[in-house]
Amino acid sequence: MSGKMISIIGSYNVGLFLKGRRLPEFGETVIADTFHEGGGGKGSNQAIACAMFEANTRFIGTLGADKYGLDALEMYRKHDIDTDKIQIDTTIHSGISIILIDDHGNNIISVAPGANLNYSPDDLDDAEDILKASHIVGFQLENDHSMVFYGIKKVKELGVMTFLDPAPAVELPIELYPNIDIIKPNETEATILTGITVNDVDSAEDAGRDLIAKGVNMAIVTLGKEGAVYVSESGVRYFPAKHVDAIDSTGAGDIFSGGLLASLSRGYTMEEAIRFATAAATLSTTRLGVIESIPKRKDVEKFMQR
Repeated sequence: MSGKMISIIGSYNVGLFLKGRRLPEFGETVIADTFHEGGGGKGSNQAIACAMFEANTRFIGTLGADKYGLDALEMYRKHDIDTDKIQIDTTIHSGISIILIDDHGNNIISVAPGANLNYSPDDLDDAEDILKASHIVGFQLENDHSMVFYGIKKVKELGVMTFLDPAPAVELPIELYPNIDIIKPNETEATILTGITVNDVDSAEDAGRDLIAKGVNMAIVTLGKEGAVYVSESGVRYFPAKHVDAIDSTGAGDIFSGGLLASLSRGYTMEEAIRFATAAATLSTTRLGVIESIPKRKDVEKFMQR
């Protein structure tokens, strides 16, 4: 592991994956072809991606005292992720996600957050020394929103860089935006945050400018297979993605986040970090699963050289 410490405050949800020819319509039952189980949750995915890209990584959150929670701890230790600030809640189950995937790699997801919702502002206060020593602290919106908003403001007050992957998207308090150094919404999330329908590079630029006007330091609007648009006070830049034959896009956004944070912790410029993150996310869509689809750092670098 190399680079400065990344702390991810977020969710763990075991993923239960069903893959079939197509996704069901409302009220319809569709027979799936395959099933597998794997670790998931946006915060957990991003932490593991950071570690897979050889960054010093800490995961902070709450797990249930069940099989899924024990499996998660073992997974983190396997990837050399710091688990000292993970809490175990004996009163509720670990988070669970059910993911349906079709032959084109499209997916729909339902989540029961469980223990994730029990990580509190008091827990953040207890972790203050660790947060202050971090290079960057990442957040998402699968935990209790009041904790996330409190955490972003607290970390910013500590003088540490803040990163928000605003998913699942909700409208954010206007006073939160100036506390966000980097925000990374996809098209749907950017639309919800800004009211601008994002469906191409130009509209992504418009949404990014709106987020900057709200007080964010840097905005990265991801466009799936079309790449990403980076907006800051200094200008706009578009980063196209390479074409691949995608089979599963589940987790690609989290792998983008992990690639970005790992690169920044290693001292990459923002442009270099986005190029790496875009390549990592694109390459991941050629493989099934989430954790299983995270490529190694050297494989991403080879992919970028093609």
